[in-house]
Amino acid sequence: MSDEFDGVLAAPARGAGSLAYEKLVEMLLSRRLSADTPVAERRLAIELGVSRTPLREALHRMEGEGLLLRRSDGTLTVRRLDIEELLEVLNVRRLLEVEATGAAAGAIPRTRLEALRARVLRLLEEGDPESPERLALDLAIHQAIGEACGNRTLAGLITDLRRRTQLLATRRTPERLEPVCAEHLAILDALAAGDAQAAKAAMAAHVDSTRAGILRRLLST
Repeated sequence: MSDEFDGVLAAPARGAGSLAYEKLVEMLLSRRLSADTPVAERRLAIELGVSRTPLREALHRMEGEGLLLRRSDGTLTVRRLDIEELLEVLNVRRLLEVEATGAAAGAIPRTRLEALRARVLRLLEEGDPESPERLALDLAIHQAIGEACGNRTLAGLITDLRRRTQLLATRRTPERLEPVCAEHLAILDALAAGDAQAAKAAMAAHVDSTRAGILRRLLST
């Protein structure tokens, strides 16, 4: 049988526009592109090492996904999520991520889970709430779950909603480092044990804590 088929169609090769899109999303998630910031095409093209055509393709895609907003003067800016929409997104994330985590229980290679667990423990030991590893690790754990849940549509929806959550641009607070690490360890342990119900409960607790933390930060500003 052709390699094109393995239960699903093989993913197409990524072009320059797709690569530029991925880099821009990473900049958004890492806050190098912050909310309400105008998009400077020339600067971004130089920074990403791409021509204006694939960059504009990526920007158009992000605008269509609601990650960017076009002002009345035609300027593109990073869109800021309002509180009401944020709460809606978090409610949907809870439903989808809990389901995905339950489906991924027992399906992620133990070596990958052990590597993620070691990263959590290392981050906890270092105790630096501003470490770039904090975001990178969070993304890695959720990526592992998405890849193992057996449903690419579900994984794609979760990825999109997690990006939207980042648009609120609230800062990560020091006091959340230890609780988040504990929540991640509970999720990883349940996944390793193949316990779908425990995995779902651990993810539900994690999303609920994330929601509560964001609301506390918003109310304190």
